Amino acid sequence: MRVITTIIKYLIWLFLSIFSGMGWMRIELGKPIKATGFFSILNGLDEFIIIWIGGFIGVISFIPFVLIDLYYIKIKIETKLSQNIIRIFTILILSAIVTLIHYILEFVLNWI
Repeated sequence: MRVITTIIKYLIWLFLSIFSGMGWMRIELGKPIKATGFFSILNGLDEFIIIWIGGFIGVISFIPFVLIDLYYIKIKIETKLSQNIIRIFTILILSAIVTLIHYILEFVLNWI
């Protein structure tokens, strides 16, 4: 039973990490520009990019989050409330770092 609750807790943190990645992608892309005429079929492309790339950013940032959670947060921090606050900030910071790496590779170095 303890294993199932741990899996459910990490699935919740995975979804929060994915939503964090999507949020950072929305910040990176900015406000969507709506096309008119023939190119209006491409209006949904912005949302697709946010879901697809933001999801990948969330999953990639979740991997170091699990390591940090297992080897630092659970061992060093005593109270559950403090653990959850640190976990939220860890997810936000890791998603921001992965988004920054994505931005540098795609727009600055043009490698992606």
